[in-house]
Amino acid sequence: MRFLRNILPVVLAALLLGGCRSTSSLRKQKDKEEQENVMLVRSLLEPPPVQELTAAVSINVSGNRVNGQLRMRRDRSIHISASMLGLVEVARIEFLPEMVVVTDRIHNVYSVCHYAEIPYRNELGLSFDVVQAMLWNRVFVPESADIADASTRLIMGSPDEDGYVSLKDIEYGYKFQTDGKKHLKSVSKSGSGYGFRIDYSDFTDVSGSWNFPSGIGAEINISGSAYKVSARLSSVSVENKNWADRTAVSRRLRQVSLDELLNNLDI
Repeated sequence: MRFLRNILPVVLAALLLGGCRSTSSLRKQKDKEEQENVMLVRSLLEPPPVQELTAAVSINVSGNRVNGQLRMRRDRSIHISASMLGLVEVARIEFLPEMVVVTDRIHNVYSVCHYAEIPYRNELGLSFDVVQAMLWNRVFVPESADIADASTRLIMGSPDEDGYVSLKDIEYGYKFQTDGKKHLKSVSKSGSGYGFRIDYSDFTDVSGSWNFPSGIGAEINISGSAYKVSARLSSVSVENKNWADRTAVSRRLRQVSLDELLNNLDI
């Protein structure tokens, strides 16, 4: 009995101490993971570490493949062009801070569209900054350029079994999925009459430790019609090159509405 009386407090103390240490260790591990996730979100909200990116691109739209180029100059312009036989440009879309310019060189027409005129603009919070973030593979919250403010609008989910961390913008409903390390894997949004999802894959090192996706795929649903677009990037460069932010419109081109231009392209 004396043995039990002497040893029992020691055993209990060891168990309690072990439990406390275990709880403390788990808490520290959880705090560490939460801190890493916060740092991940902030890093994906920050602008990329380069000012410019260009690449050759192969685009597949509903089974039709075209080749072209992607040119992006941060906060200034985004050009996506399609060419015939890789030589003659036949179409181009330019995203500029205040407007979008679409050029159809086959029919010698072009269209100018402001972001406020784009369907579902209010629901999407669509702007040059949003388009830029999607193409630069960044997390974003519409109408918020401040990283600290943007962070407060994002709800972070717990990592899933693959370590992926999900985020949701509480105001516009955008959903983001990260790989739990340093990449944005997808962005999606849905609402009444529309929905889309963009997936990023095959990340490659293009500047030091900064990676960019070589594969970008999108699924878009509008009023019951579904579209699939995929793009493969190659020859990615982040060197500053000599190209104009805005393409001068030739006098031979006639300005038309965006609907007329798209009808000509049978889109």
